[in-house]
Amino acid sequence: MIYEDLKGKNVLVTGSSSGIGAATAVLFSRQGCFVGVHYFRTKDGAEKTLEQVKQNSDGLLLRADVRDEKQVNEMVEQFAREAGGIDILVNNAGSLIDRQPFETATVDYHDDVYATNVRSILLVTRSALPYLKKSRGNIVNIGSVAGHHGGGNGSGIYAGAKAAVATETISMAKEFAPYGIRVNSVLPGFIETRFHERFSPQQRWKEVAEQTPLGRNGTAEDIAKVVLFLASEAAGFITGEYIAVNGGLYMRA
Repeated sequence: MIYEDLKGKNVLVTGSSSGIGAATAVLFSRQGCFVGVHYFRTKDGAEKTLEQVKQNSDGLLLRADVRDEKQVNEMVEQFAREAGGIDILVNNAGSLIDRQPFETATVDYHDDVYATNVRSILLVTRSALPYLKKSRGNIVNIGSVAGHHGGGNGSGIYAGAKAAVATETISMAKEFAPYGIRVNSVLPGFIETRFHERFSPQQRWKEVAEQTPLGRNGTAEDIAKVVLFLASEAAGFITGEYIAVNGGLYMRA
């Protein structure tokens, strides 16, 4: 699918060294966008993503700890300067970090989960906002279906953070609408990425696929395609909404 209105847009994708972020960065590059490929620790993965991006268009490698305000501001300013502005922001950076049940979870773990998944969106969005106002751009936040169903074993704190992302997406949509900025979110289900390679045993992969009405687990590209839709004019009258991408595993009325 080619969205002609995306050609030439400047797109910043946080957490794009692998998985959903990498797939999103590459799909935007196929639309002819200038893409900011962000990473914090996994430089080699981000370099691979940028290589793929440059096969289609152009882009820039960016490093920052998205929990740190100074680093975020420097990263956003660097991208805006090199790209000539920001049209689309994809807040993808986030992590479960560990599986810790409420009964034994440490306060440090709780705070790190919220900093990684929630504070990061505040910091990056606030820093990018002046540029998005000029472009009347849009924002796509990556949440999780865990924010609706409470998560699995040891992921309740992560689920709470993703629920916060869902609520803040709605609040941002209301606040930024007068500037012509749309804000939406995508809620991935069980997606076969490095995330689940780390946190879910292979048996769980098989079980979830069997339980999913469409008969398989999701891919990073499944999510990236929906991000592109929300960023395009095909979704021009959609804001404050979310699309759950999970093969029908978690349905709602």
